[in-house]
Amino acid sequence: MTRIFSRRGGALLAGAAFASFSLVLFACASGDSPKPATESTEVPAGVTALPPDSMIPTTMFEMKVVDADRQVRVVGKPTLAALDFAAYYDNPIRLAGKDEKPENYAGKMAQAKLPEYPFPMLDSLSETEPAIVSGRQPMAWEPLSKILYAQTGNDSLAQVLSAVEAVKWGEPEVFRAFQSVSRLWGVPMSDGSVEWWTEVMPASWTGRTAFYGKLKFVSHGETGEVLNYYLTAEMNADDAMNWARTLSSYWYPTLNTDLEPHTPGGFWPDGSKTQPFAVMRGNPMGKPMWIAFEVPAFRLSAEQLRAKAVADSLAAAGEVIPVNRVLDRDSSFRLQTLASLEGTCPANAETAKFRTALEKTLAKLPKEQNAWATKGASPAETFLWFRRNANYLLADKITGQDSLHNPLPRLLELKHYLDSIGVQLLVVPVPVKEEIYGERLVAGTPADLCVNPAGREFTREMLAAGLDVLDIYPALMAAKAGDEPPHFSYQRYDTHWALPGMLAAMEQLAARVTQYAWYGDAGAQPGSLNMQEMTTMREGDLVAHLPDADKAKYPADTLPAMKIFKGAEPYKGGKNAPILLMGDSFTGVFESVDQKSGGPGSLLAYATGLDVQVLTSWGGGPGVYHRMMKMKKDMQSKRLVIYMMTARDFWQSPMEWDALR
Repeated sequence: MTRIFSRRGGALLAGAAFASFSLVLFACASGDSPKPATESTEVPAGVTALPPDSMIPTTMFEMKVVDADRQVRVVGKPTLAALDFAAYYDNPIRLAGKDEKPENYAGKMAQAKLPEYPFPMLDSLSETEPAIVSGRQPMAWEPLSKILYAQTGNDSLAQVLSAVEAVKWGEPEVFRAFQSVSRLWGVPMSDGSVEWWTEVMPASWTGRTAFYGKLKFVSHGETGEVLNYYLTAEMNADDAMNWARTLSSYWYPTLNTDLEPHTPGGFWPDGSKTQPFAVMRGNPMGKPMWIAFEVPAFRLSAEQLRAKAVADSLAAAGEVIPVNRVLDRDSSFRLQTLASLEGTCPANAETAKFRTALEKTLAKLPKEQNAWATKGASPAETFLWFRRNANYLLADKITGQDSLHNPLPRLLELKHYLDSIGVQLLVVPVPVKEEIYGERLVAGTPADLCVNPAGREFTREMLAAGLDVLDIYPALMAAKAGDEPPHFSYQRYDTHWALPGMLAAMEQLAARVTQYAWYGDAGAQPGSLNMQEMTTMREGDLVAHLPDADKAKYPADTLPAMKIFKGAEPYKGGKNAPILLMGDSFTGVFESVDQKSGGPGSLLAYATGLDVQVLTSWGGGPGVYHRMMKMKKDMQSKRLVIYMMTARDFWQSPMEWDALR
């Protein structure tokens, strides 16, 4: 087994410049080739700033409403600006549940007159669209501000726009936003600077209509160049799919978004005769909704669809090479793990104290607030936390849930099916950040306290029931010793692990894979892949769920990363891989988004010398095994299925655990 965990700590970071995922999209990430550790974030040569008073033709998307829960958004030109706007503007998935009037709303906004509006950051307020923006391309401010920060290192625009959305009209006790910046325009000036104009849309429950204003803020420097590229550079179909995949992954934690299996450019089987390149499903309020993104240039002709169908059929028929499999039925590893858990996480006075303090913290939060911050000894040690993760730490007996939420019967059902076809199953629950860093979540908690007795008991129950489970909790607890703020085993502003935590888990996983009796016959080729150290930039997926006034305090984090290559190409496992790694976003972060080819699948392949195919459901781990059931041809090459997912979905998962089908 090739070791993948370097304990050099901060040496990975020295002198390395960061790269934004948005700029990777700019640079046509589908054509990745090996890059040095330091990556440039400069706009490509030849791109110039918009000339003064220039007009970018409006490329508003055309919205088709199929039914109450399905929309198609047709974008004329696949620029990043146009796609972002189609995704963010008036998106019912993002707006779900926000049209109801808050119980504690007193109605002060409804009484105000335009000259009295409390927006000192805006000038030239009006209730009609200013002539200066007529015909210009509107933009969604959130994704643009991330790109500007990545390119220029300046987040001033984001701070100003966040302040607009944070105005509470003298009612600070109302958590929900009174208004949002629905459209943003950049107007280049003769000196190369950019003025910003906004449309502000009050929430529907305020009874107010949209108003407009110019920001009392002007951008200078290279902002004009970045803006020009954002508005005009067109993506190809692969880049657009990367965009959709990344967007789905960032919205997943609270909007439960995922991309539907779909032939990009083919017909969406909904009766609308549309041909989207991507279909996003969201389920933020217990009811699924779909938005399809269509670009005319990406549509497939009838001839192309027939040719693709033939090619897919041939690939399905001839690509997968079946293997003779023999299950490793040695139970010693499982029994050793089971024995190691006995008495390690008792419910006692200390865990009760932790639980009480956490319950009090959650009780103080507005019911709609899904994330909050705690300050550390220094600004670099400030962490954001996720409400659903905290609820998991307060869980009762996990196997005591109803049949649609108890994961154990479904996991045993999956094991029985895989046993029947000679495929090993290994379950890898990923502890939530809140149980690894309990001492940072609740002040006064001992750093070595096991704060989640119910979760640890469920791991024991899985093992006792006969499931092979890899318990990575001890490794992640031990990895904290290598923390060097602002870099930790988990990302400070995100629900996912960072490189040190992921490497600690992957070392343990790789060691387990090489212990299976069939490993020597699986064709391992150690040393066939190579690794490069690099950095990546990731905006935390928890930032969007903070109070509006706080969002601008937490810019994107620069993170150390690894990237695996096979020859000159970024690594990607194929259908003949003997290992299928399936699960939720923990299998996809760093693997199919961010810098790519550096997530659990690629690292496991590097360490074991075995090819690893990755199957990710961004909508949640409980749904991925249904996708696996549709891969019957691919399964002929598999010896091992690794089911890796966040442990929070073991408790009251919004995606129910239903039977195999």
